Amino acid sequence: MAPLLRKTPLEHPREALFQKTYSAVIRSDGSVLPIEERLGRRLLRTLPPDSPEGRHLLRRNCVSLLTADGRHLGGMSIEDVYDHLRAETAMRLAEKPRDPDWRRRCKDTLVTIERWHRALSSDH
Repeated sequence: MAPLLRKTPLEHPREALFQKTYSAVIRSDGSVLPIEERLGRRLLRTLPPDSPEGRHLLRRNCVSLLTADGRHLGGMSIEDVYDHLRAETAMRLAEKPRDPDWRRRCKDTLVTIERWHRALSSDH
């Protein structure tokens, strides 16, 4: 009977030590910057969020989303993220209801949020 050999951590394949992670920044207008695919700290590639693979990763909640101001939106589906952005923009709209420039910017932001939501949630 052959003796059992134990493998030390250095003898394991490098792929077993790290797993791929995906992250992207989502701006307050709903636009998503390119998705970064990383192996550990190494950047492997970037993916357009509106590509079939990017949409698939976003819908499966594989992408860690970070807002432009540094907040993590972990544990939220892409649908929930867009609902959250709509609610935040609606609250901002209510802050200055009599300022026409403010209202126009907020309404433009809501239109952009909806456009990105449709682009990322639909199957092209």
